[in-house]
Amino acid sequence: MTTSPRHETPGPPTTEPIASTASPAGDGRVSLLARLGVYTSLSTLADFVYGAVFVTVILARGADPWMVGAIIAAGQVIGLLMEAPSGALGDRYGHRRLLTIGLVFWGVGLLTIGLAPGLALTLVGMCLGHVGASLKSGTLTAILINRVGATDRTARIERIVRISAVSTRLGSVLGAASVMIAGTWLSAGPLVAVGGVLLLALALFAPKCFPTTPVDPDRRVGAILVESVVLVASRRFLPLVLLASALMVATMLLVVAWQPLLAAEYGGEDVRLNGLVLLVMSLALMAGAACARWVDRDRPHLWGPVVASGIALPLLLAAYDVIPLVVGLVLAEFLIGLGGVLSGVWNQLMFTDANRNTMFSAVTVVTLFGAAVTTGSFGLLWDLWSIPTAVALLSVLALVVAMASLVLSRMVPESIDFTWAVRRNAEAEELDGERSEDTRSREESPKGP
Repeated sequence: MTTSPRHETPGPPTTEPIASTASPAGDGRVSLLARLGVYTSLSTLADFVYGAVFVTVILARGADPWMVGAIIAAGQVIGLLMEAPSGALGDRYGHRRLLTIGLVFWGVGLLTIGLAPGLALTLVGMCLGHVGASLKSGTLTAILINRVGATDRTARIERIVRISAVSTRLGSVLGAASVMIAGTWLSAGPLVAVGGVLLLALALFAPKCFPTTPVDPDRRVGAILVESVVLVASRRFLPLVLLASALMVATMLLVVAWQPLLAAEYGGEDVRLNGLVLLVMSLALMAGAACARWVDRDRPHLWGPVVASGIALPLLLAAYDVIPLVVGLVLAEFLIGLGGVLSGVWNQLMFTDANRNTMFSAVTVVTLFGAAVTTGSFGLLWDLWSIPTAVALLSVLALVVAMASLVLSRMVPESIDFTWAVRRNAEAEELDGERSEDTRSREESPKGP
């Protein structure tokens, strides 16, 4: 339980519209939800452009294959080390502030990668980019969800998570299209640099686009981090952590398998085919996230594991030529989009306002370890046997973890008690009010002669 008061920094009233397209006053302001969508789409676009060409950039600067892996791994390690404390920094100093700082680091990192003359500065840029992305992660949804309150909480959180997911997928689609179109005039390095400029522009306008958020100067970052990790490691959160891990295993399996499977099926000479297939997959991902609105929002603990358990099946069938490869990839991406929203809703319903960003980061760290295990195992299994065998074994892993989440959610009733976070938030607010009243009473009490 949060035992220290949270201090509100001056900012707009909490009645600012979240789910509408303009404020009730009719002054034409764009709602917070629309701003969330724009920022999520544009930052994902920049990240997608970088992800589509960064290996090409590294190789063009003289890196050997082993150096490519080492440079990528170094950036990922930096990002992993920053992920958990970044959440605590947001809960301690304010999510809008961390959003702005994260976008600055991320943008400078991409600019450095795009314009660097050699590998040394490229490595510096990748590290800066991973630090910035980690600082920014989770801040946008935290800004909105912490303003939801207890009224119609599940529906409003589901909508925020769904819009965020759809916007992310839309950014991927725009990124794929941008690479296909802008790649005609720009080489890989300048493309990445343009993405950096876009992120810096978002950082410039972030203080104007989003309200200030609560800060807690009396809580130490280490204390917030420890409190959140203890909560996430408890049995209450085990089923939802398993669901997030199952989704990550299935997602990373698709990420590492689709290009080798495509090359084996159609040949790898024409990279435009990769871009076209990636665009179609991104559209399927966006469609899956959008379709979450028709799934029972009150039972993400049921439908999330069910969807996650089936993600790898289309990929497995495609790997063994039971169904066409592109069909399998599209179906898997659709289920990833749908399952990601359901998992996100479950997470956000259980996170407390005071520690929301830190708990998000703690869960993310666990899933990143799952991603590392999946990618490492895939390469080893591929080398020992074949791609279909690697896909089959890792599909079983994703299925087992997803089913464990479903079973444990029934065995641990507190894991689906969505009123728990509401009660914790109310207790924290009541304690804040009592302490504020005590402080005011002491200040107003008459002083002795």
